[in-house]
Amino acid sequence: MCASLSPQPAPSAAPAAPPPATIGPVADLFSSYVAASAISAAVELGLFDTLADGGTCRADDLRRGGEPVSPWVARALLNALAWAGIVELHTSDPALLVRPGPRFADAYELRGYFYWLVRGNGEVFTYAADLAPDRDEVTYHRDMRAVALSSRLMGNGEVEPLFDRVLAGLEFTRVADLGCGSGGRLVRIMKRNPGVTGVGIDLAPASVELAGQVIAAEGLADRLSVRQGDVHRLTPADDLSDVDVVTCVFMGHDFWPRESCVRVLTNLRIAFPNLRTMLLCDVVRSEDTPGPDTPIFRLGFEAAHALMHTYLPTEAEWGEAFAEAGWTPRAAHHTTAPPGGVLFELVPVAPARAASADVARAATETLSAAR
Repeated sequence: MCASLSPQPAPSAAPAAPPPATIGPVADLFSSYVAASAISAAVELGLFDTLADGGTCRADDLRRGGEPVSPWVARALLNALAWAGIVELHTSDPALLVRPGPRFADAYELRGYFYWLVRGNGEVFTYAADLAPDRDEVTYHRDMRAVALSSRLMGNGEVEPLFDRVLAGLEFTRVADLGCGSGGRLVRIMKRNPGVTGVGIDLAPASVELAGQVIAAEGLADRLSVRQGDVHRLTPADDLSDVDVVTCVFMGHDFWPRESCVRVLTNLRIAFPNLRTMLLCDVVRSEDTPGPDTPIFRLGFEAAHALMHTYLPTEAEWGEAFAEAGWTPRAAHHTTAPPGGVLFELVPVAPARAASADVARAATETLSAAR
């Protein structure tokens, strides 16, 4: 019997093998870590500013303190940025022409967050497992100069313009910036208010040095001074006696836990006897569960401070501390950059020279702690 000549059904295709775990969303987290490091390096190497100003550069133009960057290192960093869509590499050019990629504008706007994460706090995450127990036995390094610069980059888009608008509605003659960092805020306030003088206070010697350089370069040394000091333990001094406005940005969480925060806030009314307004801006702890809409910075900020065993208060907890320490919130301005930021306008309930027993007690406690 002859075999049938009618068409036979084609054999069914074997089911497609699932993609290997080495490719996909989880695998991308690995490359994202490298890209984040490349963004941080690009900030210091001047690549981002060059692309933002001129639109192109060549790989062999990259410099670090005047020294040319190794071509192998340059290519590795640029490959990571190209993978993330931040730059485009034109390999037909012998010198490797670099142009902004489709995600460059966003990366440039957010560069301060990456610099904060990698350069400023990289070791905190490196030693996450060692820091997990509730004890202070692990030594790690935070680059406070990088933290100061990154804080300025993060605040330039929304926080600093907000400060300018609030300050424009106030009458003041002398301002103090607590945790002044690079001094950029004080410099801007001086330029916008010609008759005003100011003083910056920061605990980190690197930040004090940087602020001094910035102030000198701007020709404002006759109106601005900067000194090292612990905001937790300020005492009355000649350069603080005439301050009528205090600003404090991105460091208020260091006042906590609550008992310490109340003591510091109360003591500020003593250290600044003529203070009329304090503008305190900080990122508050979110009480929402992270999800697809979680913005940049939140996870990093909260995790880093958890690892450093630094308590982050919610907005409601700040309100309770203000009330207990003798401050009345005049307004609270919320920011989207950084996400979770709140600028509190605070008015002292009473001048320190008319202080009640609780204020005097706080001064005694603060001085005892300093000793």
